[in-house]
Amino acid sequence: MIMIQIPDKLLRSLGKISVIYTDVDGTFVSDGCLFRNRSGYSLKNAQAIFELLQENIDVVMISGREKEKLRETARILGFRNYIGNLGIEIVYNQGEKVITNFGVDVPDHQSLKKWIEKSGVLEAIFQIYPGKVEFYEPWSDILRTHHLLIGELEYSSVQEFVSEKFPELRIIDNGLVPPYGNFSRPHAYHVLPAKAGKRAAVTIDKKERNLKSRNLIGIGDSNEDASLASEVGIFFLLDKDVMSDRENVVYIDNEDGEGFSRIVSYLIEKNFI
Repeated sequence: MIMIQIPDKLLRSLGKISVIYTDVDGTFVSDGCLFRNRSGYSLKNAQAIFELLQENIDVVMISGREKEKLRETARILGFRNYIGNLGIEIVYNQGEKVITNFGVDVPDHQSLKKWIEKSGVLEAIFQIYPGKVEFYEPWSDILRTHHLLIGELEYSSVQEFVSEKFPELRIIDNGLVPPYGNFSRPHAYHVLPAKAGKRAAVTIDKKERNLKSRNLIGIGDSNEDASLASEVGIFFLLDKDVMSDRENVVYIDNEDGEGFSRIVSYLIEKNFI
C-alpha cells in the first residue's frame, strides 16, 4: 500500500478544504478516460470525485483546453467552476460568468493569438530547435487564444531563450502527452503572454471569491501545475521528475494512475474534507 506522508508543520497550516484546483490529463484522467488507471479499468478516481461532490467541495479543473470543451466535461462530472486555456478563461457556474486574463492589452481572443504570432517567437523557436518541436495539430489551429506546440525540448533551455529574447512572453511545459509523429515521449508546450497562466488565474479567482490559501489545494503533474503552490495550502505533485523547491509541494506516487484518489482519501481520513 502506498502511503502519503506530509510534515506536521505543513498539516497544521492547512484548514478545511473548500476548493481543489486540479489538472485533468495525467491527474484524475488516465489515457483519456476517467475510468482507467495505468493497467486497466478502475473506479477509484471516479469514486474520489463522487466523494468530493458529496462533501460539496468545489473541484476546479484547470486545463489547456478551451472553456467550451471544459463545459461539457464539467456538466457531466457535476463541476460548477473551471479554468480554461491554461488560465486565460476563468469560468463560474458553467459559463454564467467568465473572466478573461489575456495578460496583455488586446481586444479579443483572436487578437491575442495574432499578437503572439507577430512577436516572432514561434519562428525563432523552430529555428533554434529544428526537428525538436512543431505545431501540435489540429489543436494549435483550434485554439483561439494562443499557440500549442509539441516536441521533446530541454525545457530549461527553451524557457531561458524565450524569457531572454521575448520577455513579454513565456513558454509553458504542460506535461507529457501521447506519442506524436516522430516524438516517442513528447510534451505539450503553450506559448502565452508572460502575465497569463494557471497561477495568474488562481490568483484572480482567489481575489474574486475571497478565498484563503489555507483552504485550497492543488493537484497536477507539470511545471505549470506546480506553479500553483504559491497560491494554495498544499500542492500535490504527481510527477517525480518535475522539480520544485517550495516547502508546500508534496510528491505523490502516481505510477498506477490512482494518485488523485489517494490524495482525496488521505484528506478525508485526516478530516480536511
